[in-house]
Amino acid sequence: MHKFNFHKKLLFSALFVFILIPGNTAFAADICKEGFKELQNSQGVIQDKGGVWGYLEKSKNLRSESILGLQIDGKLQRLISIFENLCSEGKIPTASLHSQILNLLGDTRVIFNRGGDRRKKEQLMETLNTLHKNINELLAKLPN
Repeated sequence: MHKFNFHKKLLFSALFVFILIPGNTAFAADICKEGFKELQNSQGVIQDKGGVWGYLEKSKNLRSESILGLQIDGKLQRLISIFENLCSEGKIPTASLHSQILNLLGDTRVIFNRGGDRRKKEQLMETLNTLHKNINELLAKLPN
């Protein structure tokens, strides 16, 4: 009976390892293919609207701040490029990194929910500065 339990545990362990190893490969393919596609699509929505730069340029009250929008647009694209480079170099990006970039893109997309002339400049600038700071913090943690 004791011998049977040992073999049973060994069989389950081998089965677990067999399932786990292909799962990691599948995860890498999913995060690189599907995750990258999701980031690109979200970035595409932002760029289709002219990006943060375009958004600020459309408002006479915010036009003087449009350089910040240009910086945000460029750094978001850089985050996506870093994600893509990690995949192409065989270094699997984590789900956490994917989520962090996607959240920053989501925070950026929220900015477009209201016209720039219909909100207080100070509130919007605070939002943009916080977003820029969060992007910079994530970029500082990643390889160039």
